[in-house]
Amino acid sequence: MDMKLKIPYKLEVTCSNCNLLKKCMPLGLNNYELTRIDELVSQRIRVKRGHDLSRLKNGQQSLYIIRTGYFKTVISTNDGRDQVLGFHMAGDSIGLAGELSELYSCQVIALEDSTVCIVPFSNVEEIANSVKGLHSHIRHLYSLEINRENSVMLFLGSMNSEERVATFLLKLSASHEERGFSPIDLNLKMSRYDIASYLGLKHETVSRTLAKFIKSKLIILNLRELKILNLVALNSIATDKH
Repeated sequence: MDMKLKIPYKLEVTCSNCNLLKKCMPLGLNNYELTRIDELVSQRIRVKRGHDLSRLKNGQQSLYIIRTGYFKTVISTNDGRDQVLGFHMAGDSIGLAGELSELYSCQVIALEDSTVCIVPFSNVEEIANSVKGLHSHIRHLYSLEINRENSVMLFLGSMNSEERVATFLLKLSASHEERGFSPIDLNLKMSRYDIASYLGLKHETVSRTLAKFIKSKLIILNLRELKILNLVALNSIATDKH
């Protein structure tokens, strides 16, 4: 079966009416600029759970913006292991990861059935003069992506296992709140193995740390449904202020 399906525009919310517009595009656009923004997306596709978004490249340089769903970026190491570099949710852009896939065996795997907007750079160039700040905003999206991918290095430095897991949960909480979701009720789309790989820890260490947080009444965890009970305490652990 095909891993992608083009979504007819008449069945899909346009950019100008999308609730993620403020995250994807420049702020303060007038009505004319909003009309031009709708011309940016060449197509919207569905990516099935477990499939690799980076395989959809057709030779055209494009920016991929997640409309719905969740992805993980995975890179193959020299010794044959898979290392999770990051997680991406609705509103996040993916561009560099797709380009790196050709050089570093990087994959962008859907963790659930997802939809993605494809913005060809040729479209950006075509309407940039009509939309104030579009070029600088696209550069900003790239900068955010680089920061996301590089942030994993923080976990591989001087942080111990509890600090890494606490920081991961806080970042996840902040990402949910930024999108208008609850900052304390989290649905872990990724597996414990994915979390362990991302944090540079063993799977058993992540499970043991989560169990300790549960015992300390910092979180409640039922399968993948996680509820944060004490954000202040998690922040204290993450910043090593015990």
